[in-house]
Amino acid sequence: IEKEADINDEIERLRLAATAALLTRRDVLIVASVSCIYGLVSPQTWERVLLSLQVGQVVRRNDVLRHLVTILYTRNDLELKRGSF
Repeated sequence: IEKEADINDEIERLRLAATAALLTRRDVLIVASVSCIYGLVSPQTWERVLLSLQVGQVVRRNDVLRHLVTILYTRNDLELKRGSF
């Protein structure tokens, strides 16, 4: 079961990377089965929760943490896993 969980985490990571590429690049073509699109959020939702940071940009730590909590991440100082920071 642990192996399945690792594979599912990798699939989720790839799905999110593909979604990000679709929204931020013009040179993207994705070939996938229909089942891969289930559970994806709309582009409007994706853009609403996106936190874009630029190299050299000064941001307040609490603002970043507040944003992560707003989009349902949870703080976890012991173990880094999906959905936590």
